[in-house]
Amino acid sequence: MSFRIGTVPYLVAKPLSWGLEDHPQVHLVEAPPADLAAGLKSGELDVALASSILALEDPELHLWQEGPVIAGRGPIRSVLLLLRPGLQDPSEIRSWTPDPHSRTGQGMARILLHHHLGIRPQEVPEKPGENPFDSGVDAVQRIGDPALEAVRNRPNWKILDLGETWRDRNRLPFVYAGWIGRKGFEPSACASILRAAAREGLANRDRLVDLGRKERGYSRSFLQRYLFEDLCYQLPAREVRAALQRFRELLTAIGQIPASQTPGSV
Repeated sequence: MSFRIGTVPYLVAKPLSWGLEDHPQVHLVEAPPADLAAGLKSGELDVALASSILALEDPELHLWQEGPVIAGRGPIRSVLLLLRPGLQDPSEIRSWTPDPHSRTGQGMARILLHHHLGIRPQEVPEKPGENPFDSGVDAVQRIGDPALEAVRNRPNWKILDLGETWRDRNRLPFVYAGWIGRKGFEPSACASILRAAAREGLANRDRLVDLGRKERGYSRSFLQRYLFEDLCYQLPAREVRAALQRFRELLTAIGQIPASQTPGSV
């Protein structure tokens, strides 16, 4: 039996997708989170390391709570809201551009702005070919490797780490992504493959750090902390449920998902 598995093209996914491209039972697809979501909903993918919000928006997409996840207990440095030079506080934001590739990151930013700060700044969609940092908005939201690049390339922009703001206001870990199955498919059906990939990935930390240095140009100390101290790849299932439940409550409070939604994963 073979499985169509999706993953994101970001460093954070490498420890969980180690060796999958060479596995004889796996057809691996690497794509941005939004494309993985489309693949799960269309049935083109069986399972994907995808944004956790998918399992909250669609009851037929199940997140494997007992399996490996991409999570954090505080700042993780790659899910950010960046404020233009001159702005010191997010309460001053009047316009912002969400990252089009991750609804989870968008949701975290909206929770901060709408729920915690009580403001609803204008959302300015990112235009093809336009750099949102040059578009005149007050803030830009970024995830993954593009977030790391933004910090390096835009040193004058103030950084808000959305993982840090989540922890400070909710006292819970945050589950950014997990193995999510398409309709009718439980990710645990390929548990042995996915667990083995995570086990091997975490056992090859030095090689992953070297890969990050070669491909992205970051220092060894930065990559070691980012990949293996800031991020968590396994949480107790009860913590996964509690974190997702709180995320759902807040998304409902700001109107991003309907109050009647009853996700199967929580």
